Amino acid sequence: MSQTTDTVRVYQRVTAIIWQRLSPTFGIRTINAIAKNALARATREHPALAALKVGADGLEWGALEARVAAVGEEEIGAALEFFMDEFFEAVATLIGRLVINKLFVEAEEEIRKEATE
Repeated sequence: MSQTTDTVRVYQRVTAIIWQRLSPTFGIRTINAIAKNALARATREHPALAALKVGADGLEWGALEARVAAVGEEEIGAALEFFMDEFFEAVATLIGRLVINKLFVEAEEEIRKEATE
């Protein structure tokens, strides 16, 4: 087994855990939509990622695994790292928006409560 294949397998395990943990909170469709967007941005910088697809249940790695030998370890590692950075940035933005919206609603409720007292 090549080092590149090991690299891909590590990212497969990591993303499976991420999908498993985030899906109950945000829903699989939301997580997949974030991944599609992040993948589109990452593919512009790393064309090898065009082989990575987002399916109904998460990432589909088969086509990328088939191209690993032709792409090279360094490029695959850099591409997957770039994709994960894009993905986490988008998830962080989503979480930040949710937190800010919740704080805003709580602040409005507090203002209304004080206005009626």
